[in-house]
Amino acid sequence: MPSPFYPSDLIDAEWEIITPLLPPQKQQGRQRQVDFREVVNAIFYRADNGIKWRAMPSEFPVWQTVYSYYRKWVKQGLWERINALLVEQVRSQSGRDEQPSLGMIDAQSVKHGQRGQVEQGVDGYKKVKGRKRHVVVDVLGLMLGCYVSAANAADSKAAPAVLVPVLELYKRLEKVLGDQGYKGELDSCLQAAYKCVLEIASPRKKKGFHVDSLRWIVERTFAWLDNARVLCRDYEVLPENHDGMICVVMIRLMLRRLSNNRRTRTYKTA
Repeated sequence: MPSPFYPSDLIDAEWEIITPLLPPQKQQGRQRQVDFREVVNAIFYRADNGIKWRAMPSEFPVWQTVYSYYRKWVKQGLWERINALLVEQVRSQSGRDEQPSLGMIDAQSVKHGQRGQVEQGVDGYKKVKGRKRHVVVDVLGLMLGCYVSAANAADSKAAPAVLVPVLELYKRLEKVLGDQGYKGELDSCLQAAYKCVLEIASPRKKKGFHVDSLRWIVERTFAWLDNARVLCRDYEVLPENHDGMICVVMIRLMLRRLSNNRRTRTYKTA
């Protein structure tokens, strides 16, 4: 019986895009014994379905192998580099400059799992115990940078940890939009160091829901992240593993855009 083709699996066009961005086969020493494409498919499968590593379906390589690759690439910063390269490709495909000039920053608190975690706290405003993910996105909603902190970290205090790497990477960035949580000396520091303006949204005068111009884009990105079950709740012990999964989810989304993916219900051949 043929193995099922999971919705998260890479089609050929997507594999051709990501292959040059992955570590090449070593010329010397022990050669790779595992199907590299299936390792990547397994990581995407976990991101999409939110399973435990030990619950990896038998169609994929053993979970220890998949996790070892994922963890090694987290330490090497490979997911962040792939994300940055795909952002440039998607922006170019959309007829925009590869380097964005406008960004949006915001933070989202997420509950933690039952296991003990490093760097966790309680967001007193949202009443959430767990972690907070700080992201910077462009006008397409593509993630330019991410930083995971304890949920009790103030937005203005944690912002430099995500903004500084983004501004170092994207030299064309001239303005970043933020909410009232980023008020303070951060704006003057960014202007002095990077000539980037941090524009703070005006306080809301009316009660109820109101759409902020352009800032809704980052909220849509959070919605994309929530569609991945692995990010609905933070089960990772280490914050960098959660950060890596955020990059994996965005990478999967961009690969589909670049390949104009239109999936059909098919099956792998044995």
